[in-house]
Amino acid sequence: MEMSKDRRWAVPLAWLAELDNCPFPGALPDAFGDRYLCGHNPVFARVRRCAIEFDYRFSAADTPLWRDYQAFGMTTLQKILSGGIIPYHDTANTVRRLLERNPKVALPPAFILSFLKPNYAFHESAHCVAASILRRMESDLRAIAPHQRERFVLEATLAESFANTVETLGSLVRTMPLSDTLFYSLNSYMAPAQKRTVQLVEAAAKTGEYLRFALLFLASFEANLAAAPSENATLDRIALAAGCESGQAEAVRMITSEAFRLSADFRENTTPIYFDLLGCGPEYQALTQAGWLSGPDNGRFVRDLTAMLFDAAVGSSAASGKTAGPGSSRLSNRHSA
Repeated sequence: MEMSKDRRWAVPLAWLAELDNCPFPGALPDAFGDRYLCGHNPVFARVRRCAIEFDYRFSAADTPLWRDYQAFGMTTLQKILSGGIIPYHDTANTVRRLLERNPKVALPPAFILSFLKPNYAFHESAHCVAASILRRMESDLRAIAPHQRERFVLEATLAESFANTVETLGSLVRTMPLSDTLFYSLNSYMAPAQKRTVQLVEAAAKTGEYLRFALLFLASFEANLAAAPSENATLDRIALAAGCESGQAEAVRMITSEAFRLSADFRENTTPIYFDLLGCGPEYQALTQAGWLSGPDNGRFVRDLTAMLFDAAVGSSAASGKTAGPGSSRLSNRHSA
């Protein structure tokens, strides 16, 4: 559902606050829309539960990390991962104070999205979940990426690709279109879009949820390496790594096209600058030119990783035939060997 810019179309803020007034395990009561999403969006809720079971916590406290995150967020990811604290904005109490002054206030949704600070705890949680799962696979990672900086770039790119994927899947959920769209847009980098929803829901009916997830994840990986989505070699690498059958070319092209909608500026400028900032520019450039997914050992590794990430974000893996979600022995202990 697209948000109207018509000023005459206003939503009672008290109605939205009441929808969000639904306690849910692991939800953040002072992040506007977070409780609603935990209660109505299975992908959002599952990533949250998994992050908590990996011992990550959330904080809106005014700390040096919180200030750095607000001022220069892209430089703080490693501190989040090492410290286990995910910062966010206390937006719900701001809304409550506004309602105390004016209980009948109604605002256009576009106005709310423009001026209420968004939270990205969902995206950061996905990074934390992926990093924790990759930590469980460290011996395999060392075998395919023996050098530390090479391994760091690979892990970071895979984790970002997982975050892109779960945000895409979370944007498809529709319980109540207006509140789903508004709250999700306030808590994710990705705003829901009707066309994307229709295409990816139809795709899952043809491929199944697991293959849709795998294609989105692997295409996001290629997109984060600034690969050309129109090149047959790119699509072939993705399809092979995902385990597609020969008759699924149309589904591959359609699903991967959604992943390649990732901002070209982000792919071509932000990501390389980020790795340059961390002293890993040459390793990132080498990865972009390696056709990494086509390596046999790499393909085996990424198939195992995809199955575990699917378990974390969606549920029982159709690839492995095993059930492993938050709370299972494969995922629940952040410090397990």
